[in-house]
Amino acid sequence: MARPALIVHGGAGSIPENERGDRQAAVERSRDEGWARIGAGALAAVVAAVRRMEDEPLLNAGIGACLNSDGEVELDAGVMEGDGLRVGAAACLRDVRHPIDLAVAVMEDGRHVLLAASGASRFAREHGLEMADPSLFITDRKRQQLLEGADTVGAVARDADGRIAVAVSTGGRTGKLPGRVGDSPIAGAGFYADDRFGGVCGTGQGEAYIRLGLARLMVVELQHGMDPASVAKGAVDHLAKTLRASGGVIVVGREGSPQAAFNTPAMPFAIAE
Repeated sequence: MARPALIVHGGAGSIPENERGDRQAAVERSRDEGWARIGAGALAAVVAAVRRMEDEPLLNAGIGACLNSDGEVELDAGVMEGDGLRVGAAACLRDVRHPIDLAVAVMEDGRHVLLAASGASRFAREHGLEMADPSLFITDRKRQQLLEGADTVGAVARDADGRIAVAVSTGGRTGKLPGRVGDSPIAGAGFYADDRFGGVCGTGQGEAYIRLGLARLMVVELQHGMDPASVAKGAVDHLAKTLRASGGVIVVGREGSPQAAFNTPAMPFAIAE
C-alpha cells in the first residue's frame, strides 16, 4: 500500500494582490474536490480537481480563461496515467465545456494522443461530452484581457495502489496568436507521469517548457534517484538559467510528500496527504 497524496496548483505568475486570497481559496476548493475522489484512484482525483478549476472564473482555465489576440478563448488540456503511459490531450478548443473531459476521452479512445480545434470539438460531440457556446467562457472581458502570465492549472496524485496521474488545463497566454498551442497539452513538456518514478506538471512560459522537454526531464531525474524537492527546485532554476523563463512546477514521487517550486511572484497551490 502506498500513501495517497495530491497536489493542485492554480498557476504561476503575477497575481494582483486583491485576487491572491480568492485564487488560493479556489485552489483549495479544487484540492478538496480531488481529494474526495482519491479512493477511486489517482486519475479520478486529478480530473475532479482540474474540472473544478475549469469552473473557477479567477483561474486561467475554462470559464474566465485569458483571451487571445482576437479576443477569444482557446482552451487546452492534457491528462496522463503513469500505468502504461496512457495520454490524452486536446488543444484550441472553443466550445467544449470541460476540456479535461475531452482529454480523458481521447486517452480512453486510444487511437491518438492529441486532437485540436474543430476536429477535437467534433470528437467531443460524437462522444457525448458537454458542449458550450464560446461566450460562456468570457465572464469579465476587461479583466481577461489584462491577465498576466501563462498560468495553467494542474494536479498530480498518487493513490493507495501507487498509481500516479496528472491533469492540466489552460487558456494559454494573454494575447496569444489564434491557434497557438503551448506546453499544457504536450506530454513531456507540460506534464508527465510514470508509476515507476513519479508525476509532474508545470505552469509558466509554455514555449520554454516545450523547448526544454521539461516535464520528461524532471521524471528522468526522479528515475535517477533525485528527491522530489530537489527536482522541483532544479527545474525552476533550469528554466531561469537556460531560457530566462519564469514558471512553476509540482511533483509527486513514488513516496513522500508532494513538492512545489516557482520563480514567479506567486503560485497558489494546495496539498492533501
